[in-house]
Amino acid sequence: MKTNLFTLFTFLIVLISCTEKENDNSSESINIFDFKPLNLEKHEIPATIYLPDETFNIGASTEVEVNHEEGDFKWEIAIGPNFKFKIDDWGDDKQILEAEKDKLKMLEFYKITFIKNTENKIIYKRELKVDGITNASKKVGTEHITYHIFEMKEINGIVYVLKNNDEGSSKKIVDLLDKSFETLKSNNQNS
Repeated sequence: MKTNLFTLFTFLIVLISCTEKENDNSSESINIFDFKPLNLEKHEIPATIYLPDETFNIGASTEVEVNHEEGDFKWEIAIGPNFKFKIDDWGDDKQILEAEKDKLKMLEFYKITFIKNTENKIIYKRELKVDGITNASKKVGTEHITYHIFEMKEINGIVYVLKNNDEGSSKKIVDLLDKSFETLKSNNQNS
């Protein structure tokens, strides 16, 4: 009897662990359990985006700040001092991502390493090129690395660019921005 119970218990544990692995759709799945929706309709974007809450320990407050002047084509959204991003309205310009990639190729003082490079998004590491690093004093800070995200989203025929600040962010913040940007969806059910 004990052997049968032990065999049944072992079988159930194996079955449960296999089921959990099947439900894990890799890192591409978006778990927004600890994210809160922000309806951008009152800020002239007919869409909703999900933003991380205070449980992520990123210096985020519970207050979301949206800076936008009515009729303008730019928005700045922040939750605390670390989690900040911009949204720009580019009308019907679907070439803006390629233009951004071309701009990055022209940077002489930075080494750009693409982490993600798709038809509508780039995530990259920007590292300051330091001449004379082999002879530099140990006291000289030579590691100047920032992470960046630039994503195009089309909502109701309008191309929006979502990006972090030009100064860049930590990898953790860019990963959270990536998750948030993936959730931006039109409020119009037909889009």
